[in-house]
Amino acid sequence: MRFAHTMIRVADMDASIAFYRDTLGLDLIEHFELPGADATLAFLKDPKSGMEIELTYNHDGRAYELGDAFGHLAFFVDSVDAKHDELSAKGVPFSLKPKTMKNGTRIAFADDPTGYKIEFIENATRAA
Repeated sequence: MRFAHTMIRVADMDASIAFYRDTLGLDLIEHFELPGADATLAFLKDPKSGMEIELTYNHDGRAYELGDAFGHLAFFVDSVDAKHDELSAKGVPFSLKPKTMKNGTRIAFADDPTGYKIEFIENATRAA
């Protein structure tokens, strides 16, 4: 068995692809209309870990609540401060600016175009 992907529903497919591909550096591996389902799918892959995210946009106009059961997507980075500065310069909003937790770990939270929380965890070894 192998983990395949995590799926999130997005409000704007083009903005979401641009965020995950152009801003965060994931590779777009597939983007297509799902026949008979009135939906567009995009699969993006982290080139380092191999983990994939499926973005789903439903064409029927329904709105989705992000909900309180889902937490966030997380990425290891060399420097939380550097990632914060880089993404802030690109207009990415942060709901939590870089901070050091009680255990010494530095983290920050950004928001993707739909409002999902993206956590950045400073850990140079695991970011490599």
